[in-house]
Amino acid sequence: MTRMSKGRALLAAVLPAAALVAVAACGGSTSDDKSSTTVAASGPTIASSPWGTATGPADGPNPQPGGRMVFGMEAEPEGLDPTKYAFSSSGHFVASAVFDPLATLDENGKAVPYLATAIDGSDDHKTWTITLPTGVTFHDGTPLTAKVVADDLEAYRKSYITQANFQDITSIEAPDETHVVVKLKTPIVDFPGLLATQAGYVFAPVMLDPNHPVDQPVGTGPFVFQSHTANQNWSFNRNPSYWRKGLPRLDAIDFRPVPDNAQRLTSLQNGDLDLINVRSAREINQLLAAPDQKLVENGAGEEEFLILNTEKPPFDSLTARKAVATAVDRERWRNEYMQGVDPVVNSPFAPGQPGYNEDNGFPAFDLQKAKDLVAEYKQETGKDLEFTYVTQQDVDVVAESQLLSQMFTDAGMKVTVTAQPQINLIANEASGNYQMGRLRLFSTANPDADALTFWRSTSIAPLVSLNFPRYVDKQVDDSILGAAATTDQATRDKAYQAINKRFAENLPYVWLGRTKWLLAGDSCVNGFYAGANGSVETIGPKTWVADLWVSQ
Repeated sequence: MTRMSKGRALLAAVLPAAALVAVAACGGSTSDDKSSTTVAASGPTIASSPWGTATGPADGPNPQPGGRMVFGMEAEPEGLDPTKYAFSSSGHFVASAVFDPLATLDENGKAVPYLATAIDGSDDHKTWTITLPTGVTFHDGTPLTAKVVADDLEAYRKSYITQANFQDITSIEAPDETHVVVKLKTPIVDFPGLLATQAGYVFAPVMLDPNHPVDQPVGTGPFVFQSHTANQNWSFNRNPSYWRKGLPRLDAIDFRPVPDNAQRLTSLQNGDLDLINVRSAREINQLLAAPDQKLVENGAGEEEFLILNTEKPPFDSLTARKAVATAVDRERWRNEYMQGVDPVVNSPFAPGQPGYNEDNGFPAFDLQKAKDLVAEYKQETGKDLEFTYVTQQDVDVVAESQLLSQMFTDAGMKVTVTAQPQINLIANEASGNYQMGRLRLFSTANPDADALTFWRSTSIAPLVSLNFPRYVDKQVDDSILGAAATTDQATRDKAYQAINKRFAENLPYVWLGRTKWLLAGDSCVNGFYAGANGSVETIGPKTWVADLWVSQ
């Protein structure tokens, strides 16, 4: 039997003080006050994992209750119903305030039980039993039971947003009040990893009512929803009945979308925001160079890449995909756009992960070869290589699209760039309403969850496809299932190496770099430096939100 035991105590012991959060709510200090009390990014390392580090002063010795924190994030979540909307990182920050996931990541990025007290697998890894606590209630007073969780999992299984996560499930049953039994058609060793994604959030039965507002979430989490003003603020108050005794310590937390990176940093510095997440090179370099700054850095996960819709012209042609990949000068992208921050990559596998291969055959930049491939495409189809590139409506990202489109133009392609709000961009890419798109994704320490959800042919659905390039490859499918079914590292590495090479040969993705994320905050903010476990960049829960506190 495979048993996943609780990881909460381990997190508390190893990751003492959280990150990055910053707080004007720390007593309403001015920007001058902040500059005299913050801590340098080059300060002591407080927490470290293969996926990130936290630097700055240690937390105060006595956690204090009270206070309000304001988090500045890069985008507005479209809604907080996890069965109806694909959450970006911003969506997960907000969701983590109101929902608890069945599993979370420990300090090494491994999935461990969270709201569940245990997640036990059979010897063949095809039957998993989720054990639930007693005495937990939702914010509306509804008790947490196995039937509620089973109904949630069934809703995820049927949702066009999350069905790819659970496509291998054959049945979900609740034999008693505290146990949910999930049976699979194929063995998955890291099934708990799927419960540490969006499909692991536990929500109240009222949210299954089709008339329930999508921006009024009800969970068991540390904070209770109060209000939402679109594109301005999500507001939550402390849950006085939270099952983690003594938490949360904050009285309230607000989440404000601030898409402009420079404005987000300025708002932190002048005290309008308390905690921010940052991925733009300019602001990252400013924060790393600033004295007295509390930081958490994640730099070993999420990839930056272009996606090519393999179901539609022109990228149903391998020649067209090769032309694009060969035209991209990734070193120029790194130096001119990322200011040397993000390392270039050739796959979704980071060093230390199974499948990593420094020389996998991904095309190197070669402008003349790209021009030749453009000519070859015209010879094959009788058409110019012409396409629309959809990207995020963000000043920095638009600058990137201009750089990349110039590379394509230099190779003889005709490119139209369309910028969209993040929520619209994700929706169009998932529905296949694009030719070339732009994403950041694939950040889990164990690649199984990403592979099972995003890379399989069976993840392509008529309405929404989490296999964003809609790439069909039986060799990839077989390799994913082979890797997911075993704990043997040599077998897993061989399987993921095969996937790596297939991606490099057939080019559904054009890899750019590996994202560096920072969380930055004021020295008066305490809690967990737990973002060092890689959860800052993962498309999954940030359960350390419950542990934040501010020095008064």
